[in-house]
Formats: sequence, C-alpha cells, structure tokens
Amino acid sequence: MRPIPKIEPLNEFVATYARIGSCGKHYKNNNLNNMVNNFWKRRLGHQIIGWRFLFCSLSGLVLVACGERNTPEIVEQAIRPAKVVRVTSSDMSARRVYVGRVEASNSIDLSFEVPGPLSNFPVLEGQTLRKDELIAQLDPTDYELAVEESELQLKLALQDYQRKSDMLRKGGIAKSLVDDSLAYAQLQRVRLKKAREALSDTIMKSPFDAYVSRRYVDNYVKTRVGDKIVRLNDLHELLVVVSIPEQMLSTVIGNDQVSLFAIFDFIPGQMFPLTYKENRGDANSIGQTYEVSLSMPRPDSWEILPGMTAAVLVHQADRPDQQLKYFLPINALVTDTDKRMYVWVYDENTQEVEKRYVQVDRPDPKGVYVESGLEKGELVVSSGADQLREGMKIRLLNEDTD
Repeated sequence: MRPIPKIEPLNEFVATYARIGSCGKHYKNNNLNNMVNNFWKRRLGHQIIGWRFLFCSLSGLVLVACGERNTPEIVEQAIRPAKVVRVTSSDMSARRVYVGRVEASNSIDLSFEVPGPLSNFPVLEGQTLRKDELIAQLDPTDYELAVEESELQLKLALQDYQRKSDMLRKGGIAKSLVDDSLAYAQLQRVRLKKAREALSDTIMKSPFDAYVSRRYVDNYVKTRVGDKIVRLNDLHELLVVVSIPEQMLSTVIGNDQVSLFAIFDFIPGQMFPLTYKENRGDANSIGQTYEVSLSMPRPDSWEILPGMTAAVLVHQADRPDQQLKYFLPINALVTDTDKRMYVWVYDENTQEVEKRYVQVDRPDPKGVYVESGLEKGELVVSSGADQLREGMKIRLLNEDTD
C-alpha cells in the first residue's frame, strides 16, 4: 500500500490557490487545472493523479467565493500635474519692439567729369571719410600739359594785344585789328580756365562726411566720363528702416504720445531718439506690414554705420483710457475648432480648471499679450493646457506662483 503524501504540500498548494483565487478574475479553470497537474507532477509524480481532482474542487470553491464577492468599482477622476502662472499687468503693454536696419539718408554715386586712367584709388568699401578727403585720382599728365599750353597761348595773345595797342596809339594800325587781338586773348584766357578745371577734375574728393558703401571699378582702369567710380553714404543723418504691422502704422505716424528709440547691442544702456520720416510704399502682401523710415542723428561718440541692425522700441505713453494688457507664455494658449483662443484658469479653492476665452493683442518671441478675458491675480495653466477639460482637477508642479 502506497503511503499517503504528507499534508504540508497540500496546505502550501491550497494557500497558493487561495491567493490566486483572491484575484481569480485573471485565471480560468483550465489554467488552474494545468497548474495542479504541474504541481503534483513535481511533488508526487504521475502516480497520484487522483489528488488533482480534489485540488481542482478546492480551487473551484475559491473561485466561486471570489465571484460571489461583489465589490463596487470606484472610478476616480485623474488629477493631472500642471504648471501655472499668475496673471500680472506687464509694463511692456505700452511698448513694442521691432527689428530695423540702418541706412544712409542720402547716397550718391560719384564719377569723373573727364576721361582718363585711374592712377590712385586708395579708399575701400566700408571706410569712413571726412569732407574733402581724397577718394580717387586720374593720371594728370595730359591735363597738366594742356594747362601749360593754354598758359603759353594766353601769354602770346596778351603780348600781341599789347603790341597792337601801342601801334594804335601811334596811328600805325587800324582799331579793328586791336579789337581782334583783344578777343583772341580773352578766348585764350577762357581756354586756360577750362584746362585748369579739367586738371582739377582729375581729383575726386568726398563732398561730405561719408561712408564708402561700394567701389565700382579697380585701380588703374581707364574710365570714361560718367562711369561710376564709388558710392558714398551721407553720415550726417541716418535712417532706421523697420517693418511695422498695419494696426501699428497709425500709432507710429504723427502721434505725440509715442516715443521711438533705436537700441544697439554693442552700445549697452543707451537709446537713440528716432523721428518718423516717411512711409516707403504699399504693404507687404504676406505679413501685412509697412516699411517706414525713421530718422536718427548720427552720434559723434559711436560708429553707427549703414547695414547695422537696430532694435526699434515703440513706447506709447500711458493714458487713462489705455486698456491693461497681460503677458502669457505661448504654451498657455489653446485654439478651438473655431480658431478662437482660450486658456485654463485654475481655481485655488476647488483645484479645478475653467475654460476662459481671451482676446490676444499681438505675439512676442517669448509669448503673447492678452487684451481681455483675464483678471489680475488669476492663475493660468502654462503647461499641459491641451490635455485638460472643463472642471478637471490639477496638481500644481510649481509651488511659487507669485
């Protein structure tokens, strides 16, 4: 007679299946049956298969007991983590910054009034010049010879006139010959003047304090009358050209309440006053912006040159009727299917969020300015806003919301 196995393995197995039965939703009877077979194969071998039925029955009782336990399922609303920012008025609500470029108020192309080969062309592009500083010079040899010849011709003409005048006083010559001699001398005087002017025209000097923006030719080339030699920019007055949105155009033009300034990165802590000069034409069809020119006197202590980049600050003086604006990070805004923008306002008492539609004034590289829809001191969700819904509870990730 085979010995009856000890009960300890049985107790262990029952305890194991009791634990499985406590969450018996995850197991079916055939799975339990297989586990029983495997258990007893390891423990007792193939000779005690009869015990398997006993444990299957026990397992079934455990599962039935679990099935009879009717525990109500508790569904809790997920509490999402989120960051918030507190709504405060921005001192930048009356300020707007645009990117502009510096240009010369007056640019001219210089050329020689006489032909000839360039013999001296020392200036370089990007160089600043003082008034009457040398720009270029033609070979003066032919023009110097022309002056010498004209001087000689004038000298001979004057001698001839003097000789004939003396003869006229002695009555040895007709007055008409003296008059002809005088006319010829005057003609030679005019020719000498032109020769000297031509010689002077072989030298090109800066007509004002200028910036060399372009060289059209190289040294030693032969130039003709009217050929462009160099382009100069007048530095007495500079222009800052900037693209202004159409809604801001009336604010910038002829508004005594608006102050305009130019700011340069390489000149920290200084702002240079600007004055509106002109609107350069039609609006840009893509961005609906207008290009305007703002005048800026050239500062003596700083080298501000055409081509440089400037930040244009448009500061509108505070008015009693001016609507207060608030600045929000761009992630706080959500757009609905109707292209309307809204934010989620956090209630500190209920810890719930409320949808609030807002009116956006304008974008900024770091966010947006909001004109309406918010009150000072309210908390607005600044991250994860697109994952929220009305009345949802959130858990604040940032403690400091001041």
